Parts: sequence; structure tokens; C-alpha cells
Amino acid sequence: MNRATPVGNRPAAEPAPVLRADGLLAERLALAAPEGTRVVVADYEIPPGGSLPWHYHDGRVVAVVTAGVLTRTLADGSECVTPAGGCIVEPVGPQGVHMAENREPGPLRICALFFLPRDCALSTRAEPPAAAVRD
Repeated sequence: MNRATPVGNRPAAEPAPVLRADGLLAERLALAAPEGTRVVVADYEIPPGGSLPWHYHDGRVVAVVTAGVLTRTLADGSECVTPAGGCIVEPVGPQGVHMAENREPGPLRICALFFLPRDCALSTRAEPPAAAVRD
């Protein structure tokens, strides 16, 4: 896991925020979060050759790749490659099923911010869509 980095120059007595991830959005982010939305921050580390299985999210997820290169396969079979410093905005719901892989020799680290319905899992496992199945 990345070591936390203090942000800014502050007097010793003043609390300093801890920077967990810093990236740039490559797409527009539309977010309407009603009252009662569950907000979760999670750090992931995926070893070389590792992956997150096919899954989807029931709410909006914004993530920053903090180390390595993230390769996602989307529901239509296309692949998106995001290097460290890049941000992703995950699709919402079963139609947005996807998987994530680390195809690089070093660890992949991701810091994700979830906006979910109350009592909802971070993700739900799913079968690969027909468009993504390779012979």
C-alpha cells in the first residue's frame, strides 16, 4: 500500500490532510448523490498477473491508479488502459460489468471512492458478457 503523504505546509499544531491519491479525470463526472448515500474509500493492491473478477457496482465509483497500470475489460469486450495518475469513472449497474487486471511486472495500486446505496456491497460478481468472451 502507498505510504500516506502529508499535504501542504502547515504549522505542527495544525492537523494536516493525508493525500491517498491524486489524478486527473479523463471523462466528465456526473454525480447526483441523494441523502443517505454510503461513501466508502478503499485501497486495492493487485499483484503482477492478478485480477479483479467480472463484477459491477450499484453506485458510482471514481478511482485513481496510484501505481502501475490498470487494464479493464468492459462489457462490450473493449479494453481501457489507465496508467498511474489516471482516473476512471466506473459504469453503474449490471450493464456496466467489467473486470480489472494487472499485466505489468510490478504491483497495481488503486484508490477508489464509492457512492453507493445504503447496505449495498462494494461490488457484485457477474458472469463475463458474451461480447467479452474470447475463444
